[in-house]
Amino acid sequence: MRSISLFSGVGGLESSSSPADVLCELDFECHTVLSRRFPDSRIHDDVMTLSPDSADVIFGGWPCQDLSVAGLLKGLAGDRSGLFFRMVDIAGTAGANTIVAENVPNLLRLDDGQNFSLVLEALRTAGFTNIAWRTLNARQFGLPHQRRRVFIVASENPKAAQALLRPINPARQRDRIERPEAAGFYWTAGSQGINFSEGFSPTLKVGSSLSIPSPPAVFFDDTVRMFSPREAIRLQGFQLRPFKGLEPKAIYRMMGNAVAVPVGRFVADSLDPVNQRDGLPENLEEMSFQGSIFEELPGAIKWPVAGYSTPEVVYKFPDPVDKSTLCTSLERLIDRDDKSSLSIRATNGLLTRLERSGKNCPEDLRFALEMASSTRDRV
Repeated sequence: MRSISLFSGVGGLESSSSPADVLCELDFECHTVLSRRFPDSRIHDDVMTLSPDSADVIFGGWPCQDLSVAGLLKGLAGDRSGLFFRMVDIAGTAGANTIVAENVPNLLRLDDGQNFSLVLEALRTAGFTNIAWRTLNARQFGLPHQRRRVFIVASENPKAAQALLRPINPARQRDRIERPEAAGFYWTAGSQGINFSEGFSPTLKVGSSLSIPSPPAVFFDDTVRMFSPREAIRLQGFQLRPFKGLEPKAIYRMMGNAVAVPVGRFVADSLDPVNQRDGLPENLEEMSFQGSIFEELPGAIKWPVAGYSTPEVVYKFPDPVDKSTLCTSLERLIDRDDKSSLSIRATNGLLTRLERSGKNCPEDLRFALEMASSTRDRV
């Protein structure tokens, strides 16, 4: 299977057994990681200048800046997220039969669902008439990291698209601790809540309103500190070796952009004939619309978190997530010997924001923050 990866980042979506022949990524620091992980692949730096060779599959986690709730919400009309259409053009030029894509779940909701309607229309018009999408969480795959992303498999081969809706191996969902002793939260927050998460980390982000590296914080054994670069890498399921020698700021940015490795592997493995045996799940429900969702683009459409589309019909896939199976094993991932702490400025800033907003903060965390602040004030 010949494949091209666009917007490659550090290669999370391309974590199948067959590395892409060509990797395209604008961030030159990511090239270091890509060359270490995929030494036999060719690396290009710009999707706008890429002249693709023939390929069977195009991978692409296209930019989310115009789709994310933390972004400008310009949708596919934005300069960055509009690169989705360039990905479809490259697939056509390469003669690909399948596109595997990824973005933020807000893609399904933005503009009353119209942006996702345009995604489906563009894929169908380009000949990828069997389209499945599914929202997956890294915590479903044994990582203590709350990271939900929507994945799309659009193909000429119905079995490839249908395989995205196959069951997730329960063995990947068993990494749980009954009473978690570590928690993650956003130390840069407070005005809108800190997203305190027992047993896992909230979503790693590229950055925040602060112009400094700002991964979430971890709280354990009265210790409050940022996740280290090593821990951020582990939260996304990568091996540490390819990132050796890189600056922490670069690693945090890469992990904020990346697709978690076991999730990317599950999605990419939809293309393996071994996983294409079951066909469509039985619990699909046909969606009813007034008019054609592709041509007339009616009013608000509430897209389900997972579904399947052909030119004739669109189905919703309930895809219930059993929260009791979600990973809560954060304490197994963290370096417990690392007793570094948030700076006094960060600690006092968080306490001030919490006091002003009145947002909830667990008492043991608040006590640890206040003790750290008062102790360092006396030093």
